[in-house]
Amino acid sequence: MFNNKSRSHKNSVIPNPALRSLSILSVSAVVKGEITIEDDLRIDGNVDGDIHSGGKVVIGPEGCVKGKITGKSVEVIGKVLGDVTVSDIVILKASSYYEGQIIARNIEIEAGASFYGNCRMEGDDKKELSEKVRVIPGRSEIAIPVVNADGKEIEE
Repeated sequence: MFNNKSRSHKNSVIPNPALRSLSILSVSAVVKGEITIEDDLRIDGNVDGDIHSGGKVVIGPEGCVKGKITGKSVEVIGKVLGDVTVSDIVILKASSYYEGQIIARNIEIEAGASFYGNCRMEGDDKKELSEKVRVIPGRSEIAIPVVNADGKEIEE
């Protein structure tokens, strides 16, 4: 019924995102120093230091990070005071508070999120687009600087 050809996949490595590991720092955790991890990380406690992840970093509702975060993607539900550089997306949920610079391919900011800083979008072709933060009344507390490719502010 089964021949040797069907068993050829036995030793091959097939990446499965469901098999990625997730590390969690609980609400009572306090970390001072640098964190380096290849997998996904969820912070529900406090981190005073930089985070380097090969996967997704989630800052939970009680989580607070004071430091730089680098990784594939970042989702902020809690508080971040520091710069974030990711290869994919940064998501700021409605309850989030963020101060710093974001460098990402994509950014999603929900209404109600507090964002104080700058955002630079970088695509596959490495074109850099800077945006200035401005307050959007009734939406959220974001201020996005709007500048052209030469870095000069665009008047509205």
